[in-house]
Amino acid sequence: MSSEHHAQEQLTARAQMHSALGFLLDEEHTSKQYSRFATCDLDTLDDWHAMTALKTMLCARPAKPLLPLDIKEAIDTALAYDLASRAQVSALDIDPILPRRLTDRESGKHQSRPSISVRKGDITTIRDCTAIVNAANSQMLGCFILGHKCIDDAIHASAGRQLCEACYALMEEQGCLEAEAQAKVTPGYNLNSKYVIHTVGPQMSRGSVPTVEQAKMLADCYRSCLQAAEELPVPDSGRKVLVFCSTSTSIFGFPSAEACSIAVRTVREWFSHHRDSTITDVVFDVFSESDLNLYRHRLSELSYDDGKSPGVVFPAGEQHIVKLYDSPSMQAARTIIREADYLMISAGFKKYGFRCLYDVFGIHSWPSEQARWSYLMNHLIIVRDWLQQELYSNLWRTISTRFARDAGDDRYFVRTSNADGLFIRHGVPVSRVSTPQGHYA
Repeated sequence: MSSEHHAQEQLTARAQMHSALGFLLDEEHTSKQYSRFATCDLDTLDDWHAMTALKTMLCARPAKPLLPLDIKEAIDTALAYDLASRAQVSALDIDPILPRRLTDRESGKHQSRPSISVRKGDITTIRDCTAIVNAANSQMLGCFILGHKCIDDAIHASAGRQLCEACYALMEEQGCLEAEAQAKVTPGYNLNSKYVIHTVGPQMSRGSVPTVEQAKMLADCYRSCLQAAEELPVPDSGRKVLVFCSTSTSIFGFPSAEACSIAVRTVREWFSHHRDSTITDVVFDVFSESDLNLYRHRLSELSYDDGKSPGVVFPAGEQHIVKLYDSPSMQAARTIIREADYLMISAGFKKYGFRCLYDVFGIHSWPSEQARWSYLMNHLIIVRDWLQQELYSNLWRTISTRFARDAGDDRYFVRTSNADGLFIRHGVPVSRVSTPQGHYA
């Protein structure tokens, strides 16, 4: 995209955003129901504050009266530009902690478990997903609290006005409030996700212990959402991706640790009874670092249990991995490691032809400024988070089982570039890692 075209898109989106915001402000003045934006001067608002005001006022506005068509189109244009301007991640690029398992690796059919992963971040910025789950309230019309930082508010704010209108139509037809543990499906409209699955989870006082009934109700939320996703059409890509939010936690008061255990256990149990499910990928999207660690720990425990079961099964299209796994050289390597007294690991760290993280320094041949900054932001995220990967989890399991001892008489050592924080991220003690090039900064 040329810089001139990008600038024109920005001007168009800004004009549409101000048009929609002006309409909403005039509407407030007429109804005399003023928000904190009622006295703002549109000419003095920068794009970020204008978009914040637009989303906040849309979420707080009742479903009726319906907005004029030209205003809804203006909102759609502004929201589409806003989404394109935010950092996004493909669901298919999130490394699974539990990889997809097939019972027949020759044909690639008969899935016994989908890929299961966890990610911390804004659920509306995940691309290539079929459906995301919204933790709704019983009115199903979004969150009416101005500027509230809940998942319901975030999804409705990014989806646009049509989502609220679609939910309103569902509730009008139903004629009563939405009960807990059900699932309603709507289009995603301006979201990356094609569909949104809405579910109302149990509410409880913060600090209280969930009852058996509340725990069962939360599990039923996950079952209902899985069944709703199962009934959705399979995308042309063949990958049906379902992204869960942390239903009933935060303001709904359900303790995060218990909610995590229920979520993971219920999803696993559901797939054990639905061997022919069309859902190929499940992502647990969380908001806090503590929740991220909870899911990583719980899923890693299950990954360890997987390692005890016989056989390794790979999806169709990955037969080259099957051949590599079964090759004589890999069998010999496994035998050598199994019989070795000591282990020395040597490691270094490919888009745009990069072979390591250092290759980014000094490069000037970026396809565009957008590509450059997109890569640099991903680069920073990598060195900040060092996401868990199955390869390193399996490697550390082998090391800790075979070459680590409780008395501190460890018989392994890692020598790696300073860019590779993955060994330490997966549990290797700092004292056993040598970084000859210094510390990454």
